[in-house]
Amino acid sequence: MFTLQQIVDAPPAEVVRAFTDPEPFAAWFVADGFRTPSDRVTIDARPGGEISAVFVNDDTEVPFTLHFGALDLPHHVELDFAEPAEHITITLTALDGNRTQLDYQSVGLTDDQEIPIKPGVTTMLTHLATYFS
Repeated sequence: MFTLQQIVDAPPAEVVRAFTDPEPFAAWFVADGFRTPSDRVTIDARPGGEISAVFVNDDTEVPFTLHFGALDLPHHVELDFAEPAEHITITLTALDGNRTQLDYQSVGLTDDQEIPIKPGVTTMLTHLATYFS
C-alpha cells in the first residue's frame, strides 16, 4: 500500500473532472515516454463503469482499462486495475482559496510492483495539478 497527496488550485467539483472527463484525464494520465490522447479515452463514470484509454508513443500503443468502484462525486472516487491488481481510492477535500487536497491511496500491489508505479503516479499527480493551475 502507498499513499500520496497533491494540492490542486481548483475546487473539488473541478478536480473530479480529472476522473470523469476525457480531456483532463488525458492531460494527467500519462506514462514516461507515452501520452494518452483524449480522443482515445472513454469514461462511464458510475459504479461498475469504466475508463478505457490508450497510452501511445511513436511505435507503440498500450490499451488499458480501469473500473469504477464506489463514487461520491465530487469527493470520493474508487478505481480498480485488473493487471496488476490494484485498488485506488481518491479523496478530494475542499481547502480555503478554492483549492483541493487530493489524497491517493493504492492497495493491492506487491512491494516489487510498487517500486516502478509509485514514482509514475507521483508524476501523474503533478500533471493533474498543473492542468488545473
